[in-house]
Amino acid sequence: MNYFPGIALSILFALLIGFIFHFWKGGGIFRLLFILGLSMLGFGMGQWLGLSLNSNFLRVGWVYLGFGILGSTLFSFLAIWLTNIRLDKQEK
Repeated sequence: MNYFPGIALSILFALLIGFIFHFWKGGGIFRLLFILGLSMLGFGMGQWLGLSLNSNFLRVGWVYLGFGILGSTLFSFLAIWLTNIRLDKQEK
């Protein structure tokens, strides 16, 4: 089996979702890298979940695209939420 097209498709969709979320919320380069990293992690977790459930939800070859997109979207929301947390104390 040729794995390169599936890996390329997975990386493409994970990065596309991460870029969309970054352009939606904005931020610096470190926020972009954090969102992209968590988006790719989420896509991988979605792949694992799709494989575990043996689902056919938007399956393209051996890539579980549906669960990958859901995982990537969820982890991108998580990345945006984590980057909005302020650790310094605000004075009133």
